[in-house]
Amino acid sequence: MKHSLANRLSALYATLLGFTVLLVIVATGVALVWVLANFERDIVIAKHEEARILTEQYKLQGLSLAQAAPGIVTQLSGIGLNVAVYDDQGHFLAGDRTLRPPILDQIVKGNLHFEPPDQRLGMPLEDLHAAGSPLPPPPGAPHAPAILEREARPEAIPLTAVDGGYVAFAPSIGLLFVSLLPYWRVVLTIAIVAIAVSLLLGRVFAQHALRPILDLTTSLRALADGDFTQRQFIAPGGDEIGALTAAYNDAAANVAAVMNERRETEERMRQFVADAGHELRTPLTVIGGYIDVLRRGAIAEPAIARQILGTMAIEKEHMRGLIERLMRLARLDADTPPYKEPIDVSDLLRSQVEAARRLDETRHVDYSVEGATSVVADRAEIGEALWNIVENALKYAPDSPIHLRASRTNGTTTISVADQGPGMTESERLHAFERFYRGDQRGEITGSGLGLAIAKRAVERAGGSIALESAPNRGTVVTITLS
Repeated sequence: MKHSLANRLSALYATLLGFTVLLVIVATGVALVWVLANFERDIVIAKHEEARILTEQYKLQGLSLAQAAPGIVTQLSGIGLNVAVYDDQGHFLAGDRTLRPPILDQIVKGNLHFEPPDQRLGMPLEDLHAAGSPLPPPPGAPHAPAILEREARPEAIPLTAVDGGYVAFAPSIGLLFVSLLPYWRVVLTIAIVAIAVSLLLGRVFAQHALRPILDLTTSLRALADGDFTQRQFIAPGGDEIGALTAAYNDAAANVAAVMNERRETEERMRQFVADAGHELRTPLTVIGGYIDVLRRGAIAEPAIARQILGTMAIEKEHMRGLIERLMRLARLDADTPPYKEPIDVSDLLRSQVEAARRLDETRHVDYSVEGATSVVADRAEIGEALWNIVENALKYAPDSPIHLRASRTNGTTTISVADQGPGMTESERLHAFERFYRGDQRGEITGSGLGLAIAKRAVERAGGSIALESAPNRGTVVTITLS
């Protein structure tokens, strides 16, 4: 990816480093210029000695100063250093014509006298003035006081006396820059290498730092394509990328939970429709068959007609009960939140016991409460859940006493319904809360297989849990746990 964030970040790192290095080079260059300015005079003094040596060499070759002047200028000149050669009368011979130190005119006029080789000739005029009293004039020259007065100091241009004349030097700032060229070559080479290395390492570090973002991007694209599988990413540290990763994990977990719940709801709905259709088909088939029988003339036989109508009434009641339970289950599956309120546990159990006794006056049904006072739930839904459990005990545990118990332990309330009936097999126990499931030992007992499914859903809406313990010939205990 040509314009990827990693490329842009690495380019930014290299640019910042290059800018920093450039500032360092400029700053150190300025510092070195300031330091090297103190050594400028030493460089010029070295040129003085070189000028004398060159003059002697040309003299040995039989050349006068006028003849040797161009060669002297060529060999002494350089970047940042201007050279001019004058004869002993102050006449210009070669070099930079603009380079004429005022002290030369004073020497020619006899106001100052240099006796070469005088080491003071290599000094700037200010240093020469500071070295002491003016030099004495040559023999026979009229005495003249030095013109070097503090209020009128001439321009300081180095001057050296050679055989037959003088050589003047004028250093410039270019001399310092030429002296700094080796330093700049080295630091610029180091800077280029450092920028190249920082560009490569910056890209590696940027890719490593951005890897969580790339992973999140891939996962988000998968979500956009319909893959709602939950993915968890771990980002070390508490930086912004870690916060982004944590936010994504929370969002992905919520999306996965919602989609799982949606799939489960859709699956339950499909199963619900299939089971409801299957359960409703039987009474409708029976009723439809009897209607055909009546149409074929059975209605003329009063005894047969009464029997058929009685059976049809039973099937009608069975179908109505099934439809009512299906509607209750559909209501419990809806997104409408339950209306929660405090429920007196003793009153709840007592009403269930009284209803059971009215349904079967011969059955022994009792309840007891230990420490449990109230629970917070939807009274209608919890009451219906508890009644479905009691009703199952009444139907599937004939002649068995039924005991309702409530207790409070560690902040939770437990309500149990126990019977001493024939119990369930392990397979029946595992499928007991499934919708429309009825055990193999149901016999002629009517039912829809929705009682425990309704109870389970109602308890879950109250934020509790439900469990069933049973074994053949050992009875059944259904336990509801609420906070």
